[in-house]
This record gives sequence, C-alpha cells and structure tokens, in this order.
Amino acid sequence: MNSIIERFQLHEHPWLALVTELVVGIAVLILVIAGANLVGVPGDASWRTLITPGLAHVLVLFIIVPFVLKLPSGKQSFREYLADIRLTNLKPVFPLLLLGLSCSLLALLALSTQSIAFRLSQDLPVSWEFLCGMIPVKNDLPPSIGYITSFPAVFEEITWRGVIFTLFIRRHSARKTIMITGLGFSLLHLLNLLFGVDPAFVLRQVIFTVGTGIIFGVLVLRTNSLLPAMLFHYLVNMFIGSFTSYIQQYAPDRTMVLYILINIPITTVLLITWVKFYSHKWLSESQVLFAGKGHLTWGRS
Repeated sequence: MNSIIERFQLHEHPWLALVTELVVGIAVLILVIAGANLVGVPGDASWRTLITPGLAHVLVLFIIVPFVLKLPSGKQSFREYLADIRLTNLKPVFPLLLLGLSCSLLALLALSTQSIAFRLSQDLPVSWEFLCGMIPVKNDLPPSIGYITSFPAVFEEITWRGVIFTLFIRRHSARKTIMITGLGFSLLHLLNLLFGVDPAFVLRQVIFTVGTGIIFGVLVLRTNSLLPAMLFHYLVNMFIGSFTSYIQQYAPDRTMVLYILINIPITTVLLITWVKFYSHKWLSESQVLFAGKGHLTWGRS
C-alpha cells in the first residue's frame, strides 16, 4: 500500500487534480473569510477583496499548489513552477501588453453595441449626445474601487490558464484543453448563487465567461504567456460596468440574456481572429505555440 501511495502522482491525473485544486481553493477561501471576520475586517471595506480572495489565492497558488499538491508537473523548484505556468514568460513585454490592451478594448466596444441595439429596439434615437454619454468610464476610475475589486481576475488566470491549462495540455488536444478550462472557469461562477447573487445575473456571467474563457485560452496558446490574458481579464472586469451601463440600467433580465447570447459568439470569433492575426504579424514563430492550422508545436494535438 505504501509503495502505491508513493508511486501515485497527482499531476498525472488531470481531472482528479482539477477537482482537488478547486476543493482546496474553496476550503482555503472559507477559512480566510472566517479569519477575516474573526479579526474584525469590515465586510464592506474596499480592501476586503485583497484580504479574502486575494490572500486565499496567494496561499493556494504560491504555496499549496506547488509545494503540497505538486502541481502541475510534480516536484520542481518555485522558479520552475512559475515558468511552467507561464507566469514569468514576459517577453516580448511591449507586444504582449499591447495585445492584452487591444483585446480588452475590442471586447468592451463589442459589448457596448448591446446598448446601441437595445436603444434602437426602443425606437429611440442613437444621437451623438447619446453615444458620448453611453459609456461613463469615469464611474470605474478612482475614487471608484473597481481597480481593487477586479484584481482577483489575475489570480483566476493563474489558476485556469496557468496551472489547470498546463495539466491538461500535456494529455489533450489544444482545442479540448481550451474548452475544458473555458467551461470550467465559466461554470464555477454558479457558486455565486450560494452567496445570494441574482440568478439572472449569474446566468449572464456564465454565458459571458464561456466566450472569454475560450479567448483567454487562445491567448495563452498564441503567446506562451499569461500576461495578455491576465491584463485582458482584469481590464474587462474593471470596465464592463460602464461599457454595458445603458442596457443594464434599462433592459429587463430576459432581454439582457438574449442580447448576450447573440453578442458573445460574435465577440469570441472577432477576438480569436484578432489574436491570430496579431500573433502572426508581431510575435515570432518561437513565441507562437498555437500555429499553422491550430496545432501545438508541443504536446498532443
């Protein structure tokens, strides 16, 4: 029995590793929340997001995952772990940053078209005055705390497109890995129902994150880096409220669900096309892992 236990390697069983990491992550989050409540951290404090999910993510991703669970590749040094999940793959830094910025801008502008379409459905004019006030970006800038509450998006990318992505890409095709990590990331938002979040809002979250999860996966494959996906995820989370302000304010829940069902597939195709074009044009062949007809240059395809 001892020899069997010694030979067992969690990283060789990606589905079991996925479940284990998620269960451990949820357990640590609950313990951190309990600890924060115990020491009297105010529930409505602007920095509560950094204390609870932020601390939980740090403990899980930078201590428990690499040193206790030994994911995603077994026993390795911390430096090797960071490189393995592509967190330290930052070159060429400027093109990677520009790709993340451009993707976030394209996605937000595509989402804003829902407000225009809904405005037209109301038989109201889409005037220049309306367009100028349609996206109140200043609402998401300081002194708003959006730049703080959006920060967990960075840790979500380390989890899904870093650790879990690496676990699956070595045993599954690129497309299957993208779908697994994208759907898993999306369905995890259903946990928000346990915290009393409006079901209609959670449904929109799930639909939206299926599309963005796929784009994040393509970004990592095309760049061999987490940097563009992390930046894209963070900026979209920070500004999505202002870019969808009008439709969220005036449209009923069913209408918003319908519009996002139409919008997300189009936005996903648009963004994937842009990522492929950009990576082919401005990233070197050694940088692009998801090349040619969509096959990886390493791992199974």
